[in-house]
Amino acid sequence: MNLTLKQIAELSKSELKGDENFVPSGICGLDSIREGAISYSNNIDKPETFKDLKLGALILPKSAKDKEIPFGGNIIYADNPEWAFTLVMREVSTLNKDIKPGIHERAVVSPSAKIGQNVFIGANTVVEDDAAIGDNTIIYPNVYIGKKVQIGQGCLIYPNVTIREECVLKNKVILQPGCVIGSDGFGYVFNGKHEKIPQLGNVILEDDVEIGANTTIDRAKINHTIIGANTKIDNLVQIGHNVKTGMSCIIVSQVGIAGSTELGNGVVLAGQAGVSGHLKLGDGVVVGPQTGIISNIKAGEKIMGSPSMPYGDFMRLNVIFKKLPELYKEITNLKKKFKLF
Repeated sequence: MNLTLKQIAELSKSELKGDENFVPSGICGLDSIREGAISYSNNIDKPETFKDLKLGALILPKSAKDKEIPFGGNIIYADNPEWAFTLVMREVSTLNKDIKPGIHERAVVSPSAKIGQNVFIGANTVVEDDAAIGDNTIIYPNVYIGKKVQIGQGCLIYPNVTIREECVLKNKVILQPGCVIGSDGFGYVFNGKHEKIPQLGNVILEDDVEIGANTTIDRAKINHTIIGANTKIDNLVQIGHNVKTGMSCIIVSQVGIAGSTELGNGVVLAGQAGVSGHLKLGDGVVVGPQTGIISNIKAGEKIMGSPSMPYGDFMRLNVIFKKLPELYKEITNLKKKFKLF
């Protein structure tokens, strides 16, 4: 690490109290202190916890300036300490920074593919006819890129990813290992037996989308499956054909979204939630874990349960549910007392 505290404060647009020329020995969390390193805390409710920390510097919220903080080291006051610390982590990280552009000798790249500047393509990766890869994109080994796939600038594609024909990745898209973009949608028509419906559309991943490991996103039947800009999808998620998400959605592990459902901007789906097909979830909807959604949800609603219901109703029912054994005994005693059975 070669950043001074002055550089860190300038990087995060924060205020420094201490030695501007001090260089932390590294970064660490408050649960694994490294002497002389830099860490952060969003929580200043218990300032005494900072008393004996042997850190070189600590990033705290600006509200801490008005409190007595018993920390003897340098302090950086930030609007958002976690974001300031994230910026430091980005600067000191060596991940993907030592990869030199070039095409590995064991990669198979079609002569008709268009490869931008400063692109890295790893061993055993296949790039099919008429594919296009933008500048500064990194493609690790064992990746399959189908015909006419378009990949934008600054993308990062980890090993064992499959991107099928005609799918589109815009700029700064990250695909974690093993994810599949553009697999066939689950479409069949029954004509004496189940007959496959061709899936002729594609998948479009907008700018700054990240897709987790072993997540699958099906191609559309005719048009597009679309993942909106800045949406982040966790590992082991299944997204059906013709689904459309808005911007900045969060979709957590093991969620399943059936075909043709639409999510507004900023929707949050917690782990193992299931969404039926052809539904609409409005902007800012928050869905609790293991929720089953079978109807449209209005913007701003917070829901939970299966089938889904308003979060407040779910919590009240949960309280009642825990009391059912006691209530059952009381009702049984009353029936005996009044000889109701």
